Amino acid sequence: MNVDRFSDAVNVSVSESVATVTLDRPARRNAWDDTLGAGMEQAFVAVASRKDVRSIVLAGEGPVFCAGADLVAGFPVLPDGRDNLQSTLRRRFHPAFLALLDLPQPVIAAVQGPAIGAGVCLALAADVALMARSAYLQFRFAKIGLMPDVGATALLTSAVGRARATELLMLADPIDADTCARLGLVSHVVDDDGVRSHATALARRLAAGPTRAYAGTKAAVRAWSLRAMAEQLELEAQLQQTLVATDDWREGRRAFQERRDPRFTGQ
Repeated sequence: MNVDRFSDAVNVSVSESVATVTLDRPARRNAWDDTLGAGMEQAFVAVASRKDVRSIVLAGEGPVFCAGADLVAGFPVLPDGRDNLQSTLRRRFHPAFLALLDLPQPVIAAVQGPAIGAGVCLALAADVALMARSAYLQFRFAKIGLMPDVGATALLTSAVGRARATELLMLADPIDADTCARLGLVSHVVDDDGVRSHATALARRLAAGPTRAYAGTKAAVRAWSLRAMAEQLELEAQLQQTLVATDDWREGRRAFQERRDPRFTGQ
């Protein structure tokens, strides 16, 4: 079994018509930086056109599926000194996320550990998500003084409805595995040591099926539930940029780096 490396953060292995795309920054909890974003985009584009790949498993190396944006790596700044979140979303996050959504093959997310922020969006963008019993999802954006991005507003609202989505996004609390299954955010909850094996078994089953029909099914489902995703991503990016001048964003990032609870003022 060959393993292809995409950037320094993503690798792909193919076995029995199943490609396993692995986020491989375990020391940084698979946090999403430029290398992870570029690696995912390249990997998804590459496997999309491979005739020998009939289904895909998306996994994270180590105890965390994906910790979301890498706040330690930081963001480029504008001439006025403010963080340029809008261009970062457009460059680092959107291409990889849209490439994931565009995959014609069935995608199974093996959520073996916590998925946070943009990491949740990866799990929800998969066609099927399997989740470890001890794992959790957390839309943590509000905890650092920001709004949701990387499609979170569309993905969560499509899954649970406007009222519940707004509550989950504003409270930003961890959502345990059983609650995720009850809300329809993931398909199955499995024992911690069985997430990857269950995902691979399901991927092999799908790989033996009518993959052209699966691709049509995916296209129709996406067209109905996420028909304006590119526009939604841009709207999120524009709104997110309005928050970089706030005291709450500065306090939220500082509190994250200092590992303490933020003290927001609404300014």
